[in-house]
Amino acid sequence: MNPNTLLIVEDSAIQAKIIRQRFESSAGFDIIVAHTLADAKAMAEQNRQDLFAAVVDLNLPDAPNGETVDMCLAYSIPCVVLAATFDENLRKQFLDKRVADYFLKGSIDDLDPLVSCVERLHANYNVRALVVDDSSTQRTIVKRMLAVQCIQSVEAQDGVEALEVLQANPDIRLVITDFEMPRMDGITLVQEIRAKHRITNMAIIGLSSAGSGPLTARFLKNGANDFLTKPFEAEEFYWRVNQTLNILDIMAKLRDLQKN
Repeated sequence: MNPNTLLIVEDSAIQAKIIRQRFESSAGFDIIVAHTLADAKAMAEQNRQDLFAAVVDLNLPDAPNGETVDMCLAYSIPCVVLAATFDENLRKQFLDKRVADYFLKGSIDDLDPLVSCVERLHANYNVRALVVDDSSTQRTIVKRMLAVQCIQSVEAQDGVEALEVLQANPDIRLVITDFEMPRMDGITLVQEIRAKHRITNMAIIGLSSAGSGPLTARFLKNGANDFLTKPFEAEEFYWRVNQTLNILDIMAKLRDLQKN
């Protein structure tokens, strides 16, 4: 069974209550709240196996420099950060620490983006992805980025191996593939996948190096859901992956409604 407990760490009792009530009104999570780093650490230790994510205030009275984020990540708890201010240095700090996402506390009255982010993280525990690239380094980079978003992944070094992996793992819902690979390139792989899996059932995101402009259209016309040019920003990668999975979920719900 997947973890279902969300940890909220916020020193303001009022804001913590608002955030908690917003999640309770829309999601079926078990929620625990901490107001200090000490309390958060105790709760993390006690509920470690049940926690799927933490929404963390960046600055607490006993943790003014993001120490609570470090603590959660040390316990392998995916973190969504609430920050009072934002600048480029802070953004880089978040990305370096592999925080799942971040939001400004100034927008606390509109919690929909935060709730959607956390709901996606929770749903991603049920998502398996396939990363296809002839570069082992690039495969590792993409797999680590997927892990930040709570997505488990397997890998293949070219299109031929990817088809074998898909055959052996029918639960894969997302394929992220490079273009230039030996034996079978990314476009051909997309065509082979689409011969068996509709775009509404399995998502494909194409990747290729800078300067590959026409490839975007080729990937999309042959059945890819999206395309990214390498090197890409982590935030853009996270957003595109999660939006693609959101669309898959919407299509699945529509199919269920049509059956009923």
